[in-house]
Amino acid sequence: MKISKEQLSWLLYDPANAAYALIVRTVFAPLFLGYCAAGIYTDSQVTSYWSICASVAGIVAGVISILCGPWADHAQKKRFMVIIATLSGVVSTLGFILLPGQMPLMVLALSFTGLMSYMIANSFYDSLLPCIAAPQERDSLSSTGYAWGYAGGVGSFLLCLLPVFLLQAPYSFYCAFAIAAIWWTIGSIPLYKNVRERSQASEPRKLTETFRFIFQEKNILLFLIAYFLYIDGVGTILLAATPLADGLQISAANLLITILALQFIGLPCTIIYGKLAKRFSARTMIVTAIAIYILIALLVTAMSFCPSLKVRQIIFIVCAALIGTSQGGIQSLSRSIFSRIIPAERAAELFAVYNIFGKFTTIVGPVFILIATAATGRAELGITMLILPFILGALLLLKVKVPNASKR
Repeated sequence: MKISKEQLSWLLYDPANAAYALIVRTVFAPLFLGYCAAGIYTDSQVTSYWSICASVAGIVAGVISILCGPWADHAQKKRFMVIIATLSGVVSTLGFILLPGQMPLMVLALSFTGLMSYMIANSFYDSLLPCIAAPQERDSLSSTGYAWGYAGGVGSFLLCLLPVFLLQAPYSFYCAFAIAAIWWTIGSIPLYKNVRERSQASEPRKLTETFRFIFQEKNILLFLIAYFLYIDGVGTILLAATPLADGLQISAANLLITILALQFIGLPCTIIYGKLAKRFSARTMIVTAIAIYILIALLVTAMSFCPSLKVRQIIFIVCAALIGTSQGGIQSLSRSIFSRIIPAERAAELFAVYNIFGKFTTIVGPVFILIATAATGRAELGITMLILPFILGALLLLKVKVPNASKR
């Protein structure tokens, strides 16, 4: 597929925000929280508080996106919303550098603002897909975007390794946050300059009209319920990975190497998911990815009860590798399917609802982790409980009517 300048500019935003997603959200913000909370909170409490912070940020981001989505569709301001949210996320990330000493509550507050901004930006970014690609191009373009995101994550992450190995905390954290903020800023410039919006709603819609439309369109509603069930589990596993690794006594250096390896696995696997979707359908490949995540949940269960620390660390690495095979595929193909079952002129409005549960917004998973921590003291058993929503999500997805290959 030949990529136009506009599509290229849209694609470049994926590796741009991947710097925040990998460096800040996945690795250094939870590690920084653990560093600042040392002697104040237990490891399980850090895992729970981090998950709850991400969950609340996702809910707030979803509400804001839903409220602004109809206006953005009508006024053709989806690109504007991406840039405003990006700036907010960049400022929040740089705010970590200004924190004086151990202030875990401030770390959580800045994490909340950054996560919320990241998710709002992605909601409106996703809604631009129908503007820059025909239906038959979207599986491939969406998968390419996520693959490039892995490449961007690797590039920005490699820049963090030198200060991490040379500097003591908290200065190594500060360098990582600065790199993420600069990378995200520079990568958003092509989208701002070159992407144009074409679809326009006739008039701004009220929030009640948005949900009335969704409930009337049973196919969209069915997909959103299925998506909520399986993507919440995907997000929970990713967000809990770093705190769990800390509890397994995996050093920060080994964790960084593991996550870097995950990016190298994810890049080709995401492209492969896009190619296989052409042969077996996007829905089939999403169900395949769900099956892999169920396996991950089972392995985390085994890890929880394994007495050997060394074996638990090996299982953790295996789980990380499995995440790398399917994380990009399940996200990119979900985005593509949703773009094909909704009207283009309501993209921002409906992608706002989609992204309440997308881009690793988590709601059910953190509750499971909190319950497991309170009941057993084992946060990882909350991952075990995700098997049920994974199964339900797959079953509902199989009932969604997706346009056939000739209409993709």
